[in-house]
Amino acid sequence: MGRERARAGDVTPQQAETLQLIAEKGALSTSVLASLLGIDPSTASRNLAGLERAGLISRKKAADDGRQTDVRLTPRGRLMAETVATDAMHTLTDLMDQLPRAERQRVTEALEILARLVGEASA
Repeated sequence: MGRERARAGDVTPQQAETLQLIAEKGALSTSVLASLLGIDPSTASRNLAGLERAGLISRKKAADDGRQTDVRLTPRGRLMAETVATDAMHTLTDLMDQLPRAERQRVTEALEILARLVGEASA
């Protein structure tokens, strides 16, 4: 799915995940992004540099702390994040359609449980 998402948007799977995270959470610092993505801050910086060159993100000094830089999506970046999310959903739907009905129901129930657990863990 990551390769499909990357092909759909001319970004790497990690950059696609970064765009979706910023779309979901709003402006974030590089260090917070790195932590949420589970990557080294220098790796996050390199990914963000590519996204910035592509015009998908902008970096601005935080209003409350001039030492911190917040990363935001540009309008083009917001559109890319939506495209990546839509393409991922289509891929998942196509995969689910290949399952027999009974298995599809079990997978759906398992995904709902995982989504609830993730929501509880992040709260």
